[in-house]
Amino acid sequence: METITIKETFYDTPDRSTTEEIERDVKLFKNNNLINQLLEGFPDLVVILNWNRQIVAYNSKAVNILHPSDKGTIYGQRIGEALRCIHAFEMPAGCGTSKFCTECGAGKCNKYSRESMLNCSGECRITVDTGKGEAALNLKVFSSLLHIDNKYYTLFSIKNIEDEKKRRMLERIFFHDVLNTASAINGIATILPQIQDPDEFNEFSQMLLTSSNQLISEIQFQRDLLYAENGNLEVNPKPVSINSIITKVKEIYLDHEVAKGKTIEVKPLEKDAVIETEENLLLRSLGNLVKNALEAVKDGEPVIVYADQTNDSIYLNVKNNGVIPLNIQMQIFQRSFSTKGNYGRGIGTYSVKLFVEQYLGGKVYFVSNKMLQTIFTIEIPKIFSAVEKVN
Repeated sequence: METITIKETFYDTPDRSTTEEIERDVKLFKNNNLINQLLEGFPDLVVILNWNRQIVAYNSKAVNILHPSDKGTIYGQRIGEALRCIHAFEMPAGCGTSKFCTECGAGKCNKYSRESMLNCSGECRITVDTGKGEAALNLKVFSSLLHIDNKYYTLFSIKNIEDEKKRRMLERIFFHDVLNTASAINGIATILPQIQDPDEFNEFSQMLLTSSNQLISEIQFQRDLLYAENGNLEVNPKPVSINSIITKVKEIYLDHEVAKGKTIEVKPLEKDAVIETEENLLLRSLGNLVKNALEAVKDGEPVIVYADQTNDSIYLNVKNNGVIPLNIQMQIFQRSFSTKGNYGRGIGTYSVKLFVEQYLGGKVYFVSNKMLQTIFTIEIPKIFSAVEKVN
C-alpha cells in the first residue's frame, strides 16, 4: 500500500494513505450496491475505514454528525478528526497518535480489531470542538474487519449513549446522594423536638441547617450543569473577594463527610483582590476540586487551598499529596470518567472545566508529578470575560 509516512506517534500508526489511494477506495465502495445497502441498514452512524484508519465510505446518518475537512470532504479523515475531537490535531499525523489517544475507546477498539482480526465493542468518552465551545460525547463503538478485493477495511459504528449516561447519573445522584442527605435531615428533624439540653439542641439545629444547605446545593448544581450544557446558564457577575471565596470553601467542606480525619489548610492572598465574576460558579468549581482532593488523600494528610495573582489573573490552587496515574491524567476532564467505577460519577472535574472555561472566561489545568505532587489550578481573569452563551 502506498503511504505517506510521518514518524510521530504515542499510540497507533501515523501512516496515512495518499489522496489517490483514498479516491480509489471511495470509488470501490460507491460502486458496491451491497455495501451501500449494508451501511444504510445500520440504525446508527457507520463508516468504513481503510487500513490507515481513514474514512472511505459512510452512511447517510453520518452526514449531520461528521464534519468535512478543510478540503470540504469527509473522505480521508479519521474518526476523531471528523468528530472534531480536541486532541485529534495535536500531532502532525492526526487522530490516533497523541498521548490522549492511548485512552480513547474508539482508538482502542479500532487498533484491537486490526491487530487481532476480531470484533470489538466498547465505550468512548470524547470532547469535541463545536466551534462555539467544547462539548462532551459519550459513545458506544463497534469495529469489525472487512476483507474486500484482497485488502482489509474496518466497519466502524458509533452510537450516542449520552441520554443513557445522563439517566444513570441522575439515578445515582437522586437515589443515592440526595436521598442520603434527605434521610439525614429527616433523622435530625425527628429527634430535634426531643432534645432538652440547649447546647445539644443548638448543635443539632446547626447540623440540620448544614444538611439542608448541602441538599439545596446538590440540586442547584445539577440544575446549573444541565443549563450549562444546553447553553442556557445565566451568568450574573458581581464584585467578589478572592480571600472570601477561599474561606467559604473551607467552611463548606470542613465538616463534610469526605473531610473526616483530614485537614484543609488555607493560604489566602497577602493583599486581597476583588474581581468581577459569578461567585456561585467560582465557589462551586473550587469546591469540587477541594472535594476531589479530600477524597484522594489519606487520613491525616492535608489539602492546601491557596491563591496567587498577577496583574491580569487570579490563580486558585488546590494541592494534595500523591501523583495521579498517567492513564487517569489523560481522561481527567472527560464527562462520566471516574476512578471510583460507579455509574453516574465523573462529573466533578468535567463541570469545573465547563463552568470556568465556558462561563467565567478562565482556564482549568493541573500538574501531577513526584516533585510537585498534585495541584489543580483555576485561572480567572481580573477583567470579566465570560462567554455569554454556549450553544
